[in-house]
Amino acid sequence: MKDIQSTGKVKALFLLMRPFQWVKNIILFLPMFFAQEIGDTDRLWNVAILFAGFCLLTSGVYIFNDLMDAGEDRLHPVKRFRPIASRKVSPMAALVFMFLLYATSALCFSFMYTSNNQIWLLSGGYILLNLAYTLYLKQVQIIDAMIVACGFIIRLEAGAAAGEIELSHWLIIMTFILSLFLAFAKRRDDLLNFMETGQISRKNITGYTIDYLNVILSFLSSIIAVTYILYTLSPEVTSRSSEYLYATVPFVLAGIMRYLQIILVEKSNCNPTDILLQDRTLQLTVAGWFIVFALLIY
Repeated sequence: MKDIQSTGKVKALFLLMRPFQWVKNIILFLPMFFAQEIGDTDRLWNVAILFAGFCLLTSGVYIFNDLMDAGEDRLHPVKRFRPIASRKVSPMAALVFMFLLYATSALCFSFMYTSNNQIWLLSGGYILLNLAYTLYLKQVQIIDAMIVACGFIIRLEAGAAAGEIELSHWLIIMTFILSLFLAFAKRRDDLLNFMETGQISRKNITGYTIDYLNVILSFLSSIIAVTYILYTLSPEVTSRSSEYLYATVPFVLAGIMRYLQIILVEKSNCNPTDILLQDRTLQLTVAGWFIVFALLIY
């Protein structure tokens, strides 16, 4: 019986880390990929260590968020099953585990072959940004989505610093807009849940309407498409990679349209991580884009 209980606690702590969200940290490798340096094993190893450390760091951030939102999460049809909200993990155990993750994350960063102060600054900035987000900023409409997008930019900057890559302004712009798009899609999901159940899982959600969020998503998806097309045709980009990058545009357009179809027509869960892990069409679109893009630039 004790063994079963111990196994249950370990599983709860593992779920508390939200390992399925680690897929977001793949963005750390993007600077190397786009700079055509992915074959440099020393840089790749450095970014791989950063990836491991950032997965632990972001898990610590998620734990703090769950601690603060446990009461609200219990009102959500999905979030109520989270370890703290369901009382499978006590607040004190979660707090100790959070600091343990932060310490292990710092240990990972110390194994990087270069002593890069920028990594420490970005990591600290990421934690502080998310503390401010959890404690107050997520209650402010529009700003809350902006903060989420800034979190992805910090990841991008960290990946560039670890790989000693000069970050392209194109990559920064596209990452920010795409992250903003996904953040507003998540707000739309929370609003739909409120309209269906009458339970407020996010305090600022009443400051949005479905029509407003639909306009925002349409607006941002158009910007993403135009920005990506301009990127593939930019002389700065084609001169160092391939003049045929425009061949990847159909995959990007198909991915955007498929995502919009999922949230607007099928009215499925708008969590981008869940959709990417579950929707086969979107997976094939992303895989097709990656293969064609990689073949063109490498």
